[in-house]
Amino acid sequence: MNSPDFILDTIKFSTDKPTLERAIELYENGKVAQVEEGIHSHSAIVQGTKPYSVSVETRRYDCSHWNCYLGQNNTLCKHVVALALHVI
Repeated sequence: MNSPDFILDTIKFSTDKPTLERAIELYENGKVAQVEEGIHSHSAIVQGTKPYSVSVETRRYDCSHWNCYLGQNNTLCKHVVALALHVI
């Protein structure tokens, strides 16, 4: 597995508390599925109100791609953070 360059503290200090709490809930409830490892990234389906495609870079999890409404505005969301938690 490609070890990420980020750690839990990186996620905690770059995310607001409500987003982090919702992401932890998604992660702990098994909502991060079909995780695949790429060369410098990880991708998954994260189940929110519907399934969302998410990928995170191993260097910087906030340089990611996701297809929820926040992702369309390039705003970090609970789906990305949940996958980042899974990766670490």
